[in-house]
Amino acid sequence: MKRKKLVFVGLVMLFVAPIVLAEDQKKEISVNEAMKCFCANWINPAYYKSEFFTGIKIMNKNGTWEWYDNETSESPTWEGRYEIEKSWVDKDGNVWLHVIFDEGDAFPKKYALVKISDAGKTLELVYDYKAYPTVDPETWPYFIMYRK
Repeated sequence: MKRKKLVFVGLVMLFVAPIVLAEDQKKEISVNEAMKCFCANWINPAYYKSEFFTGIKIMNKNGTWEWYDNETSESPTWEGRYEIEKSWVDKDGNVWLHVIFDEGDAFPKKYALVKISDAGKTLELVYDYKAYPTVDPETWPYFIMYRK
């Protein structure tokens, strides 16, 4: 009887373990590697009613970000700092980040989950990654931007 149980448990582990492990595959990457994807000019003009307000967010390699109202703005409307806490690549090649955005003393820090997909061309973001463990367009606030 013990032998049958042992064979049964062995077969279950042989078939079930790879499925469980495949679903949770993620490889941690360094902050420097993550910044290669994250540091760019991001834009999504479809979010805004006016063609004059396109909203460009620039993520700089020195840990700062800048928000410009449109492509002709000479100076940023808003600035802040960011820190990447954690970064990894999933089994599909998407880059994931836990990012803390600091918008200055007047605002609380925002904790974001960022997904960069489509060979680094698409950035999706939700705030409060502790409450939202994945990026879901049905979650508010959800943002999607494209590499400019």
